[in-house]
Amino acid sequence: MYKVGMYGGTFNPLHLGHVNDIIKASNQCEELYVVLSVMNNSLEIDHRERFKWLKNMTKHMSNVKVIEIFDDNSSKDSYDWDKGASDIKSIIAKKIDVVFAGDDYKDKNIWEKLYPEAEVIYFSRKEVNVSSTMIRENPYKYFDYLPSVVQRYYIKKVCIIGTESCGKTTLVENLALYFNTTRVLEAGRYICDDAGGIDNMQRYHYFDILFKHKQLEREALEKANKVLFIDTDSLITLYYYKLGFSTNNKIDKAFKKVATGISDLNDYDLYLFLEPDVAWVQDGTRTYGEDKVREDNNLMLKKLLKYQGIKYLSIKGNYEERYEKACEAVVKLLGGD
Repeated sequence: MYKVGMYGGTFNPLHLGHVNDIIKASNQCEELYVVLSVMNNSLEIDHRERFKWLKNMTKHMSNVKVIEIFDDNSSKDSYDWDKGASDIKSIIAKKIDVVFAGDDYKDKNIWEKLYPEAEVIYFSRKEVNVSSTMIRENPYKYFDYLPSVVQRYYIKKVCIIGTESCGKTTLVENLALYFNTTRVLEAGRYICDDAGGIDNMQRYHYFDILFKHKQLEREALEKANKVLFIDTDSLITLYYYKLGFSTNNKIDKAFKKVATGISDLNDYDLYLFLEPDVAWVQDGTRTYGEDKVREDNNLMLKKLLKYQGIKYLSIKGNYEERYEKACEAVVKLLGGD
């Protein structure tokens, strides 16, 4: 058992190879310092995100401490190894007995020169045959090599939007099944039922929809697999609010600010806009079934999206055509052909 050990890297991103190494290293040390090396490179994942991953992954390891060191250089080719070692020794402020590293550094004699007082132990990269470079090139191809805390960073969010009775809910359900992931259904349905029906909806119910929908999204994100499908967003709720309340009082202005504010914060990767060219179906919550009204409402929603600066992929056709076009768009989003 070594007294003090060190294992470092950029962890850009953290993957199961790193996890395996850290577990092995921690089992051999009374204290293990996991060192996150941060360079001045805008293409790197934010160091706070990487630090969070390491802290979460090692929180049950009482002998592991995560620390950061910073370097002004922008790549490993120009990295100042001597300064890095000096910074690490200064922060740890104890004799380092062992340094752990991947065997891709073996025979390069880097760690032996930087830490002449320490033993160097190399871990085989073949045990978990993946690298951060491979993952950065296509994270979804190597998604299973990412710890769950890292997977959430890469989840793509696809929002399905459109006016009523365009097949949004059906499409969201089918896409979630096919891509084996979670989905967020329209919170307005539950709240409308609780209110006693669409005709009994009051202004405060729409505020409830906004907040409930974001809560459901956050919960679904925790269990999503590569992609999360979301039935409508805050602008759709604003659209329905405008249809239901045509006055311009203080509450209406406040609702618009909240709805557009949430929209600004949404980090959706793809919007699929379903055109109203399928048959209108009454499900107990719908009131705008006439063709002219459907078209007018469709144009109104598009203007709202344009004003908010939201770009979307328009999808037309029958239910099968919508499903196929949506699948193609999602596969492309995930780096497929």
